[in-house]
Amino acid sequence: MNSSLSLLYVGIDRTDQSAIMEVLTRSEITADSVSKPDAEAALSFLADAEEPPDCIVSAYHLPGIDGIEFSQRRAGQGTEPAVPLVLFVESGSESIAASALNAGVSGYVQRDHPDAVDRLADRIRDGIAPSRSREHAGTEPAFESCRAELNWERERIGEIRRVLSHDLRSPLNVAKGYTQYISTETKEDDYQETDRNEPLSEITTALDRIDTFLDDLNVLIQQGQPVGSTEPLGLTEAARSAWSQSNTKKASLQIIEQEPLVSGKIVANRERTLGLLRELYTNAVDHGPPEVTVEVGPLPDGFYVLDDGPGIPEDSRNDVFRAGMSDLKGRNGLGLARVSHIASAHGWSVSVHEGSEGGSRFEITGVNISTK
Repeated sequence: MNSSLSLLYVGIDRTDQSAIMEVLTRSEITADSVSKPDAEAALSFLADAEEPPDCIVSAYHLPGIDGIEFSQRRAGQGTEPAVPLVLFVESGSESIAASALNAGVSGYVQRDHPDAVDRLADRIRDGIAPSRSREHAGTEPAFESCRAELNWERERIGEIRRVLSHDLRSPLNVAKGYTQYISTETKEDDYQETDRNEPLSEITTALDRIDTFLDDLNVLIQQGQPVGSTEPLGLTEAARSAWSQSNTKKASLQIIEQEPLVSGKIVANRERTLGLLRELYTNAVDHGPPEVTVEVGPLPDGFYVLDDGPGIPEDSRNDVFRAGMSDLKGRNGLGLARVSHIASAHGWSVSVHEGSEGGSRFEITGVNISTK
């Protein structure tokens, strides 16, 4: 049966749009589409539209805010909540999938999944009936399909952890063992000691870095899993505890105490929240001047961490939370990725902006505030 629908693409490139339309056409569905480059343009379009679209397809990585925060903000501005939003994730994780479910996203598709575009088209088709009827009766299939994507993410992450723990660790230990053996033999051979010591030292250092990287990557994966237990935490106490656990050198900490977190507390997992703060402190100290100042303060639905360092160029802000992104020699680039994973594990959003007087301002939003 032939049918038609209207689509709103947000941050989806033209190649993917064409592929999606082709799959829908094969299913005898005619679609009219509007494309917006970012969340702000999409929110403006939705606010002014006489009729809402039948379905929204959004990328996860968007300029300014991510696809999950976009979903939350469209609900906040009163956009028709029955319109399904399908998230097309370029590089996802179990924590992003879980946060998508919590944010009311009706479909979640991993870009590198086999038959990704076909699966995305299925999510769009799943959303047509409930979108048009504006009833909740048809939402369960979409929810289950999103849960299926979450389960696939968990299996994929589990496989990565097994590779890190066994398939890579074993040959690494063998290489380290042989290097130690050669080093011992070299010490007994005075004639060749000078020629061999330097390259052996370089090899040992490289293997140690790989070993540390595997440990850090395993921790990164664990921190991205949805939190199991939370408790009310005072922001001031958490900020100071994390500071005392960090290598802050000559840096100084300022805490802004004002509502809503004077009379309230954030609901969070304590250890992971302290870990998030430590990573942001380390980022400020490593990239800022020796006496950098770090400020922590409340937001209406979360908190911020601000520093007076050199800041992050605007064209690099969308990439800083990706694993492996570091401009410091000898660093693995997982620090800010951990921040993103810990935030997603709580169902929070994290973004980076320029401070009012320069520097970097990291905002963590979507946080539950308890007044008990």
